[in-house]
Amino acid sequence: MLKIMRRHQITSRYVTFFLLGGICNLLTRVPIALFSSTMFCLNYAIYVGLLMFWMNSVRVRLLPTRSRTYILVAGGGMLLYLSLRTFKYRAIAGAVALGRYLDYSYWIPLTLIPVLFLMIAMRVQRGNETERSGKEALMLLPAILLSFLAMTNDFHRWIYIPKESLADFSTKMGTYTFGWGCYVLYAWMICIPLWGLVILLRITRRRPRKILAYILMVLGIWIFLELFLIFVAGPLNIPRMYNSPEVRIFGMLGIFEICIRSRLILYNENYMGFFAGLNQPVLITDRSFLHVFQTALSIDATEEDLRSSLEAPVYLHEDTKLCGMELGAGYAFWTEDETQLHKENRRLEAANEFLSQENELIEVENKLKEKKSRLDAESAIYERIAAAIRPKQDRIEAMLESTAPEKPDFPNKLAQCCVLNAWSKRKSNLLLLSGANLPKKNRELFLALQESARFLNCCGVKAAAVGEEYTDFPLSSVHDLYDTFETVIEAYLPIMKYMTVSLTADGIRMAMEADGVAALPATVLPVECRQEDETVYMTIRRRKGGEAV
Repeated sequence: MLKIMRRHQITSRYVTFFLLGGICNLLTRVPIALFSSTMFCLNYAIYVGLLMFWMNSVRVRLLPTRSRTYILVAGGGMLLYLSLRTFKYRAIAGAVALGRYLDYSYWIPLTLIPVLFLMIAMRVQRGNETERSGKEALMLLPAILLSFLAMTNDFHRWIYIPKESLADFSTKMGTYTFGWGCYVLYAWMICIPLWGLVILLRITRRRPRKILAYILMVLGIWIFLELFLIFVAGPLNIPRMYNSPEVRIFGMLGIFEICIRSRLILYNENYMGFFAGLNQPVLITDRSFLHVFQTALSIDATEEDLRSSLEAPVYLHEDTKLCGMELGAGYAFWTEDETQLHKENRRLEAANEFLSQENELIEVENKLKEKKSRLDAESAIYERIAAAIRPKQDRIEAMLESTAPEKPDFPNKLAQCCVLNAWSKRKSNLLLLSGANLPKKNRELFLALQESARFLNCCGVKAAAVGEEYTDFPLSSVHDLYDTFETVIEAYLPIMKYMTVSLTADGIRMAMEADGVAALPATVLPVECRQEDETVYMTIRRRKGGEAV
């Protein structure tokens, strides 16, 4: 026995305090008020201390899973159960309504703890692979509903049916009868734990038999004490070490502990050995920087380095970074080997430098290509302009070479050269335009016609461009109309006396007086002619869809 107690010192002390709590409960029957109250308070303090100690051990031992959360919440319900009992029997006296509501409050832990036990059993059955799923938490809803039903008994009286007025009802035995809701609550308290117990028993069939034996042993003691308190100690008024709340609480606690120690619920076992075997240098100290835990790979750092690393990482060596953080009761320190990181950084720096040079070359190359493309585009435009106006320029050059200022035909030929040059100028301007930068409503064609008419006046022809100035013709139509107009002017220039030109919705209309009718060469667009007396009317229509209008 002594060997077992030495081997399980914490458990032995726990059982000893539990027995001491039972003895204190017996001593509360001593007919000395101060002594009885002291024993009652000591009994309560022992049970609360045992529960708090066990809950703290669960928090330390268990991994941060839903099972641990459910167990800790169930422990909180057990503390509430004990506190309600203590507050009712020792803190209030004669407060009928408050005592009644404290009795109603008993049902809160009595409905929540069983369902938490079932949720833990379900979590154990599912295992770690479904840790993220928490559908079993939906079972808390009916427990909360039943608790609300108990707390509102004064309004519906479905749990307790008082035999006296509500103002005098204190839930003492004989002052009420049970309603249907009370049977529902008792059925919940019995069936839900049995469901969870069945799940645990099914799980233990695949485990060593001693686990099943331990669970059945605790369950047997629990049931025996419950039956003894109900059928023997109560009717015979026999002194008892434990009351029903303590039996229920520590019976449930015993089953939880068996599940933990049999590893049905994952917990930290031999964490010191696990920590010491880590391959990474880690050090845990207390608040005075005294070593508490240290891995096999030690950290060679001074206390000053440790303090500094809590604020910012410290480099013990070129490639060794020391980091630190604050824990609940001390500090944790670890080192990181950045040799490979620095090697990769150096390689990346070299690669970045090479890429930077490549990017600069590519940027220069792109600028040259862009400049060349712009020059090629400009050259193509200039070549197009040169090709379009070269015939006119050749004619101008030939006319100027065939005359001289002293010849009588010089003014006439110079005027013709001005007309041809005006066309060349306006044609060049039109060729510099594109469909993208030509406004939808524009007066480019009218300006070209106007300039040609102005230079016709130099040839002795009274010419003018009149009427609407803006059109919405596309650029191709503008070129075709102006080229056709120039061809007509050149044909009629020797015999023309008077001419007006205007824009229409689909082209150009001309009216002129001439000393006859000239033969027109081939034109870009067809020219409609009709003569009335000495006036010749001409219409040039633009193409739509590839055909002349």
